[in-house]
Amino acid sequence: MSHNLLQSWLRLSNGERHDLNGTCSIGRAPDNTLPIADSEVSRRHAIIQAQGEREFWLVDLGSANGTYVNGRRISQSVRLHNGDLIRVAGNEMEFATEILSAMHPGGQQAMASTMIHIRQAQCWLMVADIVGSTRLSQTLQGAQFPRMTGGWFKNCRQIIDECGGHMSKYLGDGFFCYWDDTADSAIQVRQAVAKLHQAQIMGNPPFRVVLHFGAAALGTVPTMNELNLHGPEVNFVFRVEKVAAAEKQNVLFTEAAVKRMAAEQEVRFVTECPVESFSNSFKFYTLSH
Repeated sequence: MSHNLLQSWLRLSNGERHDLNGTCSIGRAPDNTLPIADSEVSRRHAIIQAQGEREFWLVDLGSANGTYVNGRRISQSVRLHNGDLIRVAGNEMEFATEILSAMHPGGQQAMASTMIHIRQAQCWLMVADIVGSTRLSQTLQGAQFPRMTGGWFKNCRQIIDECGGHMSKYLGDGFFCYWDDTADSAIQVRQAVAKLHQAQIMGNPPFRVVLHFGAAALGTVPTMNELNLHGPEVNFVFRVEKVAAAEKQNVLFTEAAVKRMAAEQEVRFVTECPVESFSNSFKFYTLSH
């Protein structure tokens, strides 16, 4: 465990400091974490997502005028680094981060709230990513690609939120999310899969989804205000995404997910194969329709 305190903030164009504590939404709507009263800014323009212990990632949400980092319009989620200049329409801000040792006066005051609290839990684990994003970026012109991908991130996040899930990480052209195993979670996950599948049918952009059920270690750093998931089962679901790509399946379930959903009659068998870095062979399924 680190004995340092991470402080991160945005330095706004008027000199004000906006501290980052967990996810920060940016947009014209007044209920955003950082509202910007500018007609060129979309109502839900972008988000800055806290990930892990010391990472913040910037995601455009399909805004009309784009989100820029160091002068370049982003088309995927990007990790922010100290000194990065973010531009939202005509509004510029600087991302700043500083690690204070426990001996620093500011660090001493906040160290009590930086302890990492870890719990073990059974979770639904989902990974989704855009298929052929490199090819799409080369074939779509102008702002088409960033608006498409941004709209996809926005739509997927809305689906996950509405179905009771939690967005954990943005990863370039994809994301990782989870659900705690509760009395309603199987229904919520089913709803999320159905809505994501409907979005897949639209095919704009094409993307794949993999779902697993297993144990994870959930760690909380209060100053980041976000949960971070670890463990072999988390690593496993990312490896399963490679199986989905190899099998050309846009929806892929592990056997554990199928059993937990009690969906044996609603899926069809795809393959049984080993998974990279895991010793056994595993069975995988997709939607039957």
